[in-house]
Amino acid sequence: MNLEKLNIFNILIISGVIHGIIFSFILFLQKKQILKHTYFLALTVLFLSLSNLQYWLIDILIVNSKIALLLTTIPWQWLIMPVFYLYVFNFVKQKKAKTKLKLLLVLPFLIVLSLNLILQIYFNTNVSQKISIHAITNQVFNFLSIIYNVIIIIFTLKMIKSYEKGNIIVNTKVYPETLWLKRLLKIGLLICLVWLITIIFSILNENDKNYIFYPMWICISFLIYWIGYIGLAKSKLLIERKKLKANKKRETKINKPINSSSTFNKIETKIITEQLYLNPNLNLSLLSNLLGLSEGYISQQINTNSEINFNDFINKLRIDNAKEILANKDFNNYTIESIGLESGFNSKSSFYAAFKKFTNQTPVQYKKDVRNL
Repeated sequence: MNLEKLNIFNILIISGVIHGIIFSFILFLQKKQILKHTYFLALTVLFLSLSNLQYWLIDILIVNSKIALLLTTIPWQWLIMPVFYLYVFNFVKQKKAKTKLKLLLVLPFLIVLSLNLILQIYFNTNVSQKISIHAITNQVFNFLSIIYNVIIIIFTLKMIKSYEKGNIIVNTKVYPETLWLKRLLKIGLLICLVWLITIIFSILNENDKNYIFYPMWICISFLIYWIGYIGLAKSKLLIERKKLKANKKRETKINKPINSSSTFNKIETKIITEQLYLNPNLNLSLLSNLLGLSEGYISQQINTNSEINFNDFINKLRIDNAKEILANKDFNNYTIESIGLESGFNSKSSFYAAFKKFTNQTPVQYKKDVRNL
C-alpha cells in the first residue's frame, strides 16, 4: 500500500465501501425479517461497494503490479444495473423475475469476465506490456459498460412508467412509491455521463492519474447510503401500502351520501364513491374536469354546504379514512406514514398537520385512545 496516496477523498470512498459491504451482509443475514426483493437491493449496494473498492485498491497500490491486473479482472460494474433492474421488477410487480430474464441480464458480465481472463492468460508477456494491453481493453469495456448501464436504466424507467399507468388514480402524476426510483435512476444517468466524460478526458489528455475519477467514486459512495437506507424503507412502505389497499377494499367503509339530487350532493357523491380524496393531487381543476362544472362553482357549493373550504373538505375525508384504519387492530403493524400516504396525503408531515387540525391529537395519540392502549 502506498500511504502517500491516502487522502480525504480516499477516506470518504473507503468509508462508503465498508458501510455498503456491512449493510449488504446484514440484510443477507436477516433472512426471515426482510422482503424477498430486498436481496436484489442488498446485491446492488454490494456490487456498487465492490466496484468502488476495486478502483480504490488500484489507486492506493502500486499500479504497475500483477495485483492491479487481478483487481480489474472482475467487472463488478456490469452487475450493478442488472440486479437493480431485478429489484425494481420485484418492487413494482411484486413477483419473481423468470430465470431466463436473470440469465440474460447477467450474460454481459459473464462475457466480459471471460474475456478478461482470456486476455490475461493469452498475453503471456512481461507485466508492463500486459498492463498496457489490459488498460486499453479496460477502457473499451468501460465504454461498453456505460452503454449497457444506460440501456438498463432506460428499460427500468419504462417499466416504472408502465406500472404507474396500470395503477393510475384519477390522473395523478405523482407516485410516492416510485418517485424516489425515478430520481435515483436519473442520478444514475448523470453518473454515467460523468463517467463517460472522465474517460474521454483521460484518453485525450493521456492522463493516467486516478484522482480525476474521485468525483465519480465519491458520488457512488453517497449513492450507496441512499440506495441502502432509502431503498429499504421504501420497500417496506410499498408493501404496507399494497396490503392496506387490499384490506381497505374489504374492511373500510365510508358513509356515502343518500340524497344526490342537489349539486353539492352530486359533488360529494363523486368524491366519496370514487374515493377521489385518496388521490394526493386532487384539486379543483381536476374535479372541475371530472364533473363538468367550473372551479368557482364547486368551491362555492362546498363552502356553503359544508362550511369549510375545498382543501379542508378533502382532508377531512382523508382523516376519516385514516381514523378507521388506525382504529382497526388488523392494521396494528402498519406505520403511521403508510397509513397517511394510503389515505391521500403526499407526506408524513402533511398527514400529521391535518390530523392534528381536525382531531386535536396526533395519529399516534388517537390510535392509543381509540384502542385503549
